[in-house]
Amino acid sequence: MARAGDKAGAAKPAAAPAAAKAKPKAEAKAAPAKKKPEGPKVAAARRDTASILAAARKGDKPGPITKAEAAKQQGGKPKAPPKPKKPAPPMPEKPAYAKAVVDEGRRAATKAGLFATIGSALFGSSLRTGFTALASTAGLASLSVARYMFPNILTEPPSRFKVGFPDAFSAGVVETKFKAQFGIWVVKGEYQGEAQLFALSTVCTHLGCTPNWLEAEQKFKCPCHGSGFYKDGINFEGPAPRPLERYAIRIADDGQVEIDKSKKFQEEMGQWEDPNSFVSV
Repeated sequence: MARAGDKAGAAKPAAAPAAAKAKPKAEAKAAPAKKKPEGPKVAAARRDTASILAAARKGDKPGPITKAEAAKQQGGKPKAPPKPKKPAPPMPEKPAYAKAVVDEGRRAATKAGLFATIGSALFGSSLRTGFTALASTAGLASLSVARYMFPNILTEPPSRFKVGFPDAFSAGVVETKFKAQFGIWVVKGEYQGEAQLFALSTVCTHLGCTPNWLEAEQKFKCPCHGSGFYKDGINFEGPAPRPLERYAIRIADDGQVEIDKSKKFQEEMGQWEDPNSFVSV
């Protein structure tokens, strides 16, 4: 019994420490948890939220305000609007010489712009330049073909023509009215003592210039090198090596004097004695 009582008594103290250990754990659980310290960003956000809520409770206008409203809140008077600036005085009128210079410059600029526009329109791109060259070549080719279709034709006076009746020519007179059209002089004079009507060429026998008939001096005078010829065509001064040439002449069936320039007669070769070189009068 004593042992049993000892065992029971010994068992009670062992249970007491276990209860003591369990009590602090329960107290620890019942105690409130400590708060963590707040950071600066969280505190600033909380202050901003508080200020916004306070402003909403006071009735202040949220959001941006004008300068006049800000001055009113600060107890000051709104600033007066700025005074309008005085208008600048008008520019003086340009003198006449300045206007002329401006006009000339404007005209030159207009011309330059026109030329630039034309140049850009014609040669603004390589493709346009190529087409322009092609069109020019085609135009030249067309002109060449047209020129080929119309060959050179020299309009010359006929080699045989009539100059009028023999009575129309006066003795000792050189008729010069046929010089420009037919290139002849019709002379009614004498050769070796015989009265003749003949046609002289207006070509100098030196270098082919055209002599002039000088009525006052009664001679043909070449203006190029000074060759001189008598009324009958014989040379007497200057470098001309031989007399003037004659053309064939005859009386046609109608009684008029007809001249044929296709036949020539030279005095130095004795051809002036040919009856076809003159008409006896």
